[in-house]
Amino acid sequence: MKETSKKGEQFYRQWEKQREKKWYYVFIHVSIYWGLSVAIFTYLWSAHFEIENRSILKLLSSLAVFMIAGLWVGLSQFKRIDSIYLGLNDEAEIRKGIQTIESGENWNYENLIISKTTYKTLNIQNQLIWFEDKDLTSEKIGECFNLILVDYQRLKKNIDFECFVTDRKVRVQIMDNSEKEILLMEKLI
Repeated sequence: MKETSKKGEQFYRQWEKQREKKWYYVFIHVSIYWGLSVAIFTYLWSAHFEIENRSILKLLSSLAVFMIAGLWVGLSQFKRIDSIYLGLNDEAEIRKGIQTIESGENWNYENLIISKTTYKTLNIQNQLIWFEDKDLTSEKIGECFNLILVDYQRLKKNIDFECFVTDRKVRVQIMDNSEKEILLMEKLI
């Protein structure tokens, strides 16, 4: 899951609920709100805002045209917003990653390397460490651990991954950048 701001998080949570009601969104938010308001304005504009130029037939035809056009606009708007949501979500990539882990292979996701050590235990390692070897202190290693936890928590926002890790223990390991892959820290969460 991509990292987002607070506004992005709010969008993600709201759209997660709204996308389940696709036709409700298309009809209410666009066909009614947009189509109805544009139809009434167009009707009044074509009647030059005068009472004697108004007719119920013109109003109904204006409403029909703009509300039907609103359905098309709403559907295209829904698809556009949903593609942004799916881009944040990485659903397909995460499902594929879960299958990779289940098959016993390592899955690289952003800065994480996730593998299954036993049936009930997942191993999460850092792919990179952000400090030079000479700068490694327990404080820097703790900072690296916290960054990995943030990445892991973002990944857990995905429903499939949340279900996958629900009954598993998770072991976080901080490895150095060298070819030796020295274990610097290990913690069970």
